[in-house]
Amino acid sequence: MQGNRMAQFYHNTLVTFMVLFLLVPLTSPILDIVHPINGTRTRQQLLRVNYIFFDGDDYFFYIYLQLFCAAAVVVFTIISTDWLYMLIIHHASGLFAVCGHRVQKATVNPNNSTGTAVSENYTYEKIRNCAVMHSEAILFYNILNGSSQGSYLIQVGLNMLGISVTAVQIIVNLDRPEEAMRSVAFCGASQFHLFLLSLPGQVLLDHCSDLADNIYSSTWYGTPVQIQKVIYVMQIRCKRFCSLTAGGLYEMNIENFGVTFKTCMSYITMLMSLKD
Repeated sequence: MQGNRMAQFYHNTLVTFMVLFLLVPLTSPILDIVHPINGTRTRQQLLRVNYIFFDGDDYFFYIYLQLFCAAAVVVFTIISTDWLYMLIIHHASGLFAVCGHRVQKATVNPNNSTGTAVSENYTYEKIRNCAVMHSEAILFYNILNGSSQGSYLIQVGLNMLGISVTAVQIIVNLDRPEEAMRSVAFCGASQFHLFLLSLPGQVLLDHCSDLADNIYSSTWYGTPVQIQKVIYVMQIRCKRFCSLTAGGLYEMNIENFGVTFKTCMSYITMLMSLKD
């Protein structure tokens, strides 16, 4: 449920930014109808395109419709791909959470059965199942991280490049509100996209850390030595956190997003001071 809510929030926010981005070129045609002047206001397309065989201004709305459809296809493709990744990552996080809960339940009052030998065997079987589940969760993480490293590297790189370029455009076009508004919408969407790319990685990292805490806070010390050895193996593996990376160069977590966001804001501030 948490992953689905996050994905739905991501979908609604990106669609909102897309709508704002798509509405900016319609500002001039709408103003020409609502508040006409002597002449026609300058019209700007969604993207700078050049058609060889005809003048773009004569077919403004036809070109706008084409660019509108292309932008919608790109955005919804990105949303659907990221939505799937969010659900898969939350599934992996759930495996670690369930494993930690089972460890705590398995070590509570291990001698409540009719016989000590029966109780020890029952507890050992449950702990062994927890260790198997932990191993399967790690295997699932390895497959997920290996398959998403390239995708994350491309997306993070494009987002950082887009944020930097649009930051320059915002500063340059401060005297042109329509262009600046379009750049602000794109820059905001890029920042939000980078944040939502980092958030699932942070969720996975937190659940992996919580598993270690759950093992430590369980009553493992009241179990037989044979069971403690199995738990000890799980504790050793928990010291290596499961962190998603972008090509092995950038860890997908909120801390790194904060550093990136701070760097971008410093870059924008520097550009504004140079412009003044």
